[in-house]
Amino acid sequence: MHRERETGQRCILAIDDDSILLAKLQRCLTLAGYRVVTATSAEAALALLGERVPAPDMALIDVSLPGMSGFELACRLQQDRQLPFLFLSASPDPAAARKAAACGALGYLVKPADVGHVLPAIEAALLRAEDMRQQWRIRASLQQALLSGQRRLAAHASEVARLERQLARAEAHMQESRARAQALSRLVNEDALTALPNRNWLRDALPLAMARAAASGRMLALLYLDLDGFKAVNDSHGHAAGDELLRAAALRMRSVLKPGDQLVRLGGDEFVALIERIESEADAANVATRLTESLRNPFELMHGRALVGLSIGIALYPRDAQHEDALLHAADLAMYAAKGAGKGRYRFHRALAANRHVSCVSNA
Repeated sequence: MHRERETGQRCILAIDDDSILLAKLQRCLTLAGYRVVTATSAEAALALLGERVPAPDMALIDVSLPGMSGFELACRLQQDRQLPFLFLSASPDPAAARKAAACGALGYLVKPADVGHVLPAIEAALLRAEDMRQQWRIRASLQQALLSGQRRLAAHASEVARLERQLARAEAHMQESRARAQALSRLVNEDALTALPNRNWLRDALPLAMARAAASGRMLALLYLDLDGFKAVNDSHGHAAGDELLRAAALRMRSVLKPGDQLVRLGGDEFVALIERIESEADAANVATRLTESLRNPFELMHGRALVGLSIGIALYPRDAQHEDALLHAADLAMYAAKGAGKGRYRFHRALAANRHVSCVSNA
């Protein structure tokens, strides 16, 4: 193993027992200009760290490692090396994310993570780690000067003033870094075409919304939306017209939702509406009706007029599913039932626990 890093090139240590994911991460990070070292266990990672001069700039740690866990490894790294790290985990459990933060992690990425989303998270974490180290050094210097007493402060007033100015600059830099980190977060969680939240955002937000619904004793509705007739517009007028139509349809649908409700673009012409504080099936039906009505009028596009409809599948938590993936799947099944029944309508998904028979109830 090489013992020297190329000048100015930052080094990432990736630790995961999934060799396929490690290969993807190594390829993506190498193309982005990082030097990558990999290990398939905590023990192998510690052996690598014992050999490397200098240490890596950042570690990506899988929570579920064979032998020593990712959390145990993180504690070792904090005690021995002060090495910044991000966690990778297959669990979206908020309790696991809180435990990761308590261990000192600068981020918590849920697998299977798109490797393209890992780059902004690493860049933001590196900025935060450097800002934290710089501010700690400055504060330590200032505290040492203050503890030396008033006489020493008077004798070194200019030095104190210099340290205070340096601290002010560091805090301003941290504000700027925080703004950049927020911009990187938008890059990860926002759909580039419509500016709506994307699938990655929904993966993190849906479990939290379900937890809030459980705590309040209310229901939550997940509406799976598919544009009827979009493919015909895309095929006849081209992708530019299709993109224009998606942006316009997203604006109309978002305009009929209440504050606090969310419209998410999953990809293509598929969307999801996340509706909290649902009291009954009728509340979800009213939202579906407003969404359908929002697309009744034709769209005036640069390439001509276009008319699309909406097929909607509705799943309710906790009635239809207890887990976020199952709830999304239930809404998806109901949407296909609506589309198969003639499009332009909505369907409810009901799982009958007694005989595991699935039936759909609609507005038709």
